Amino acid sequence: MGYIIVKDTPTIDTAIYAAGDALGGLLEFVNVCSSFSASFCICGALLKDRHKLNQLIWLALFDREFTPTADQAEFVVSDADLANLVGVLRFEAADYASFKDNSVALLGFDALEVKLPGILVAGGTSLFGQLYLGAGMTPTYNEPDDISVELVIG
Repeated sequence: MGYIIVKDTPTIDTAIYAAGDALGGLLEFVNVCSSFSASFCICGALLKDRHKLNQLIWLALFDREFTPTADQAEFVVSDADLANLVGVLRFEAADYASFKDNSVALLGFDALEVKLPGILVAGGTSLFGQLYLGAGMTPTYNEPDDISVELVIG
């Protein structure tokens, strides 16, 4: 089985965030599948943290574009967008491997097990998402590109 990696980096603020806030804006993971086959499986995920804050961060994923929450506003999904939610990935403290100046949270790499199967909207090839902070998380990042996300698609 072959795998592809799709990536995106939200632009985040360098002011303090509140728990439950959206972390950056709309993410687009391009070419998750082809327009001829709309199915996909997320086999793993990486969340790279250049500031090494190791926060509890969630990633909501949708099968089409949705109305994102503004950066640093309380994350909200409309009822209409909820109908297109594929799933949610959770990056928690135990998922991080910390280095001297940065860290990475890893999901699914112990056995490359299927984490999240899905089907995109007809003709769609991109998966859309948004990051948001878990309960009790109030980080302050140094740079607007301190967080990035990679999905392993199988």
